[in-house]
Amino acid sequence: MFQKKSAIINNLKKISYLLPIAIFALALITLDKQLHHMHLEEIHNVFSHISSTDILLVIVFTFLSYIILSCYDILAVHYANHWIPIDKIIKSSFISTSISYNIGFNFLTSGSLRYRLYSLYGLTLLEIGKIVTFCGLTFWVGISFIGGTVLTFYPLKLPESISIPTIYFKVIGALLLLFLISYFFFCLTQKSFKIKSHEIHFPKINIAFLQLIVATLDYVLVGCVFFFLLPGYGHVSYLYVLTIFLIAQMIGLISTVPGGLGVFETIMLFMLTPYFHSNDILGTLVVFRIVYYFIPFIVGIFLLSHNELNVRKKLLTSSQRKVISKISAFTPQIFAVLIFFAGMALLFFEALPPQIENMRLMARIIPLFLIESSSLLSSMTGVLLLILAKGLWKRIDGAYLLSLIVLFLGAVLSILKSFNYIGASLLFITFLALLPNRKYFYRKSSLLNQLFSKDNVIAISLVVISFIWLGFFFHRHAYYSHETLWQFGIDSHISRFLRSVVGSIFILVIVGTLKLLGSSNKDIKLPNKDDIELAAQIIQKSTDTNGNLALVKDKYLIFDEKIESFIMYGISGKSWICMGDPIGNADNIKDLIWDFHETANLHQGWTVFYEVSEKFIPYYIDIGLKLIKIGEEAKVKLSEFNLEGSAGKDFRYSVKRMEKAGYHFEVLPRECVLDHEKELKDISDAWLEIKRTSEKKFSMGFFDIDYLSNFPLAVVKKEDKIVSFANIWLSAKNEELTIDLMRYDPEIADMTMEYLFVKLMLWGKENGYEYFSLGMSPLSGLEDRNLAPLWTKIGSAIYNHGEYFYNFKGLRAYKNKFNPIWEPRYIALPSNFKQVSALKDIALLISGGAKEIFSK
Repeated sequence: MFQKKSAIINNLKKISYLLPIAIFALALITLDKQLHHMHLEEIHNVFSHISSTDILLVIVFTFLSYIILSCYDILAVHYANHWIPIDKIIKSSFISTSISYNIGFNFLTSGSLRYRLYSLYGLTLLEIGKIVTFCGLTFWVGISFIGGTVLTFYPLKLPESISIPTIYFKVIGALLLLFLISYFFFCLTQKSFKIKSHEIHFPKINIAFLQLIVATLDYVLVGCVFFFLLPGYGHVSYLYVLTIFLIAQMIGLISTVPGGLGVFETIMLFMLTPYFHSNDILGTLVVFRIVYYFIPFIVGIFLLSHNELNVRKKLLTSSQRKVISKISAFTPQIFAVLIFFAGMALLFFEALPPQIENMRLMARIIPLFLIESSSLLSSMTGVLLLILAKGLWKRIDGAYLLSLIVLFLGAVLSILKSFNYIGASLLFITFLALLPNRKYFYRKSSLLNQLFSKDNVIAISLVVISFIWLGFFFHRHAYYSHETLWQFGIDSHISRFLRSVVGSIFILVIVGTLKLLGSSNKDIKLPNKDDIELAAQIIQKSTDTNGNLALVKDKYLIFDEKIESFIMYGISGKSWICMGDPIGNADNIKDLIWDFHETANLHQGWTVFYEVSEKFIPYYIDIGLKLIKIGEEAKVKLSEFNLEGSAGKDFRYSVKRMEKAGYHFEVLPRECVLDHEKELKDISDAWLEIKRTSEKKFSMGFFDIDYLSNFPLAVVKKEDKIVSFANIWLSAKNEELTIDLMRYDPEIADMTMEYLFVKLMLWGKENGYEYFSLGMSPLSGLEDRNLAPLWTKIGSAIYNHGEYFYNFKGLRAYKNKFNPIWEPRYIALPSNFKQVSALKDIALLISGGAKEIFSK
């Protein structure tokens, strides 16, 4: 049954890859049929009917449309009952709308962006969910009103080639109006529904009417943008254009093709061809895409980048900003996009017919075989750039070096094949811009082991399909035969193009084959004996005692390529949770964090780092994680710890009292631990029984004699009987010592633990250790300020008023007796909606399951 369900899921994943590609290809085929009569000479005139006045007019309509779109969010924030400055709402609305309109999957994309932006202003997940849902409903209110009205009552005249009965459109229109009426009914009667313990009310009827007005104005303005780009727009009614625009936009949205690209254009061209020449419609569609989609998209990306840069700077202390300045958050991504567009440019230039004068000029200078070879290699380098963009995004040094070579080669080939100085200049400028940025591409990793996500595969596929379609479109009047592929000559443009198609597909097949044969997906399995021994060798050289948790053997391990550092992690739900900072050689940590991040992505999971210090914060931010402070760790400076004076009065009393009662302290060497197995287990079992709890795992050790025998054991004895014990973690270079598993006999006072702490600190001081870690105090050190993030406010409130659940204040007060140094500890986790799931997964992993979370 399980295998059958897995097979169904895998098939659905394949469909999700192929569906948008298939729809896009089908749209291009339909588009080709619509433009079959167009000649190459006519393409230069497709924009001739659009005047500068028309352009200015549609820019004004576009500006007004995006202003109206911001009213979606203004109403939504009002509905969520949260005050945000109007300028911040408009900015957040524009960023999320302009980007999601181009990327596709509107609701998910805009939802993620809105969560990212509005969470900065202190909104809760529920409030942001209300805003996202409200904006989605406003969109559908507009669709339902305009679509329902025009489809039901407007006599839509379809082209003769379309044999769809108009009754179908009227039924769809009636359903849309029914949805609108139902929505207004729920708003009028103030219906509500529950999400867990939260009651959600429909908006009030006056807000619903404002939604209707705003959404209607939005569609009217968008329709005006397109309508006034049409030549002699009086030939066809505005209502007709608005109706077919709505139909085309909805089908484009349903297709899941990014931005409905190709799908929207095909439907509009098909429906308008009876009234306008194809050339004029094509020009209108191109200008509409640029003015309404592309320009706002570029502005939105710029504003989002600026916003993210400001947010990331605020996360860092002044000392860390010096580090992060060397690790730009955006430089690799910017170059990845540039390289991808460079690959597109090389392919599209190859699809276009070359300037014949330039070809003849080059034929006088260089041999024909060099021109033909340059043309073939140019398309192959274009595909390589599409593939390398992913490696640049992930900061891989090999991708950087190979991109430089391919860019330079592409620029040379552009000159050799047809003296294409424009394409060569673009590639060479990109080459020069990338050249001095070597420091941003620091990761040592195999390019063939990189994960290509669904979006990567779709993007590359759409570009290659577009390249092939463009080539056949521009050469559709050429004569094809079996010999066409092997014809050579200055005028053999179609032959060169066909060879370029073969070369491009050849590169894709080779890369795909090498990736399949050379992929080294890391197995998900608990470490074996050899892995534990390797980890133990790294731990012995580390100054971080937390690495000893790997010896519990309940966590997965991932090593760096040199086996000098490792990450220990657990998997809960979709969260891959690393316990503490990576352990080992600091020079290898950057690459190791990226490897872990990519391995999680490879298995459709997301990355979380639990209870980490400030050491590697820039690297966690580098992979897109957000940091939440969860408490502070107490460290006692042993050189300053003693029992003298008033500060040591309580400790002196504790020691004298225990020793007077016949107790004494010992450190058992690791070799002797096994000899006391039964005695230690009896104490542990009794302690668990009196505490009414079970062993916690992941973030701490549990009773296992094999685990305990890896360490010396601090014990308190009465005569020769052990009454309490704790295993000792020791770091390299005498940097630090601490304890992990602490147990005492319930029949005696738990004051033995304070005695054990004091005596162990004195032992550590005598043996030259610098610090003793008392462990973390959860939720301590969180500031309850007006402008503090939501999590900080909640954590501070729990710390101050949560005595019923856990004695947070008491724990910190107890540790403060030792006059420690407090160091902050964080969770690094994904942003957006994944954050809640990640926190839930951490709780389940640490507690051992949902049952243990709620157990007494």
